[in-house]
Amino acid sequence: MALQMERWAGSKLGEKAYFLMVCVDPAAERTARKFVSEYDLKHVIVGFCGAQNEYPPFPGQLGCGGLVLFSPGGRIAVPKTPSYNQIGLKAWFTADCAIATLCDEDDEGDDEEDVKHRLYRNMNELRLDLQNGGVGVIAAKEEAQSKNPTSTSVIEKEKKKALGSVPRVGHDLMDEEHEHCAALFQQLEREPSVEVFEALVREMQEHFEHEEQLLKQTGFGSASPAGLSPLITHSQDHKRIITTANAMLEAARAAARVKGKGGDFASVLRGGAKELAELFVAHATQHDSRYVEYLATF
Repeated sequence: MALQMERWAGSKLGEKAYFLMVCVDPAAERTARKFVSEYDLKHVIVGFCGAQNEYPPFPGQLGCGGLVLFSPGGRIAVPKTPSYNQIGLKAWFTADCAIATLCDEDDEGDDEEDVKHRLYRNMNELRLDLQNGGVGVIAAKEEAQSKNPTSTSVIEKEKKKALGSVPRVGHDLMDEEHEHCAALFQQLEREPSVEVFEALVREMQEHFEHEEQLLKQTGFGSASPAGLSPLITHSQDHKRIITTANAMLEAARAAARVKGKGGDFASVLRGGAKELAELFVAHATQHDSRYVEYLATF
């Protein structure tokens, strides 16, 4: 969410509206500073609530659960935009339309380039920015690479990474399960079959259940204000990924049924594996990374 907010704030919409992120977890100031540092935030305003009496007097939710939009007069115009954790990037497209409307931006008069660059168009683009430290980092590196054709493209380097591999979180069981999932992603890429896809979905489902149990047992997010626990959005993202995975699995089964009738079975499976791996890696980068320091205290 931080990177999408940064894109909005750095676009022409940022000339007409303030984009504000407020950290509310127990270590709010540290989290706010970490976000600014990790993601090189220059345009979005980042704040924090240092005490409970500083929490906003209106209902809210974490950014991945939807934004609160205010009118120019300071009234709440949209109490909750669609949730990224429920519908993915479409949530940000919908929010963009609402923000543009509140800013009196006429769609027909919008700068097409501005609209193009202020929204993430796919999960891979978001994942690359998350992993490389900020908005447009990859684009800048690619531009520099174009001036030095002998160097290896950043995108090409990313392609060489093992499918589904994620950074370690420092917890033996979680890291082991992440590796099991990655191994199945890679097996599916090598040997596309419904059986491997089914095994992958089962492994992911079990991992997500184990992860949520661990976070609940250790009290992750329990000190957060009601409705603002990071565990809520974490769990919601798990559900979104599994829903997507099950839909892909059904598509794979359908492709298997027409395999002998000219259906491109292998392409369907490999495409599904790649798309699902992008969701898995983005989840680890956005959500799992937030509990690394917390679990290190146990």
